[in-house]
Amino acid sequence: MVFSKEEKNLLLGNALALFATIVWAGNFIAAKLVTSDLSAYEINFWRWIFASIFMLPLSFRHLRSDLPIIKSEFKLLLYYGFMGVFLSNLFFYHAPKTASAVDMTILMAVSPLLMMFFAWIFFHDSINKAWILGSVISLFGVVTLVTKGNYFSLAQTSFTVGHFWILGCAVCFALYSVCIRLLKAQMHLTVFLQVTFVIGAIFAFISLLFGHGGFVFSIQSSDVAPLLYMALGASITAFLLWNTAIKKIGAVRAGIIYYLVPVFGSFFAVIFLGETISLMQVTGASLVLGGVIFCSLKGRVDKPQSDQ
Repeated sequence: MVFSKEEKNLLLGNALALFATIVWAGNFIAAKLVTSDLSAYEINFWRWIFASIFMLPLSFRHLRSDLPIIKSEFKLLLYYGFMGVFLSNLFFYHAPKTASAVDMTILMAVSPLLMMFFAWIFFHDSINKAWILGSVISLFGVVTLVTKGNYFSLAQTSFTVGHFWILGCAVCFALYSVCIRLLKAQMHLTVFLQVTFVIGAIFAFISLLFGHGGFVFSIQSSDVAPLLYMALGASITAFLLWNTAIKKIGAVRAGIIYYLVPVFGSFFAVIFLGETISLMQVTGASLVLGGVIFCSLKGRVDKPQSDQ
């Protein structure tokens, strides 16, 4: 079977976005392992410091040739580093203090819908009806998965500042993903990530000084492995996969696959945290998967984004 260039981009983009969601699902587990020892400011700082260091061998040979682009596009890179790297994750690590994991998962699932909305508002993208229907199915599946079918429990939710933290995270991630297209320069992806990671680390350091009340070199030995996962997995690997996927299929289609994060997150929780899964959670996961497959089969392909 011979595939057209558009079909190859579709298959590859979907696969890359899928693997990115798998890695990010593990980030929920890693964050849960360190939140008792480290503050949100400390987690965010160490994640991006480590990510910046480990990314350097990958980006070093491309940095000199891309230096003119870095200078000319610095304001845009500053936006990506602040919004997608620093702010969204600072919000994410603040949320567990006052919001339950169930509420966090549901609110983060709003991010794909926000991607559609922002793409329509800011870039006048036409949104395929199949994407809307598939997104509604997937969102309902997420709610079923995390509430275990007890929908009435949502009515008993008391909104706290944590809910606004995670909603802010969803908004920032959606804005980051949709606005990737604004970078028209042919910058190497590893350089793009290196620069935005460093920018994120600088902002994280500043927030650590002022928000945390000072800089403390205090990491428990048990925190090292989760932090390394955040840096190597949830930062370098996932962002490489995600940004390449956006280039291939667009932020809206990639965002639909993002609905699978709670599905993989629940699977990892069973394996690594010893949690159990109910029949309603299996039903919810099936709905999420069904919605994503429906979008993939029925939705048109976005125009590829500019190469980073």
